[in-house]
Amino acid sequence: MDMPCFTLDKHSEIPLWIQLRTQIVEMIRTGELEPDQKMPTVRGLAQALEVSPSVVNQCYRYLKATGYLISRQGSGVRVRRRTDNIADEDFPKAAKLLNDFIDAYTALGMPLDGVVDAVAYTVAARTLDPEGSNAIMDLYLNEQSRSESGQD
Repeated sequence: MDMPCFTLDKHSEIPLWIQLRTQIVEMIRTGELEPDQKMPTVRGLAQALEVSPSVVNQCYRYLKATGYLISRQGSGVRVRRRTDNIADEDFPKAAKLLNDFIDAYTALGMPLDGVVDAVAYTVAARTLDPEGSNAIMDLYLNEQSRSESGQD
């Protein structure tokens, strides 16, 4: 398998795992990474990028929690096959609901650039934690504190 080409700016203020996450999500959205495509191993990608395996592991954990990647015993990490079945006529209703959410979110004083992460974590929480034990929020808080302390 050819390894996808990722570039990290080690001098950027943006944590390395977030830079990698952004690139992987964009490659999935554009089709450069296809459904069921096998991703590089944590160790292999870390070596190729010359970063700690914890950077890649943190990125993969986030992408699995938010539904972009999936792990299967014996077959590694793969791009998750998306099952978006929303009908065209439902998009205006969905857009209205999202606009209402964004208005309420920002009215609480929350930054607009945090909306995507808030939605991703909420979706992950409903998918991975249906009983509401807040495990996904614990993951988020751990990632935030690591980012703020400079532990990439």
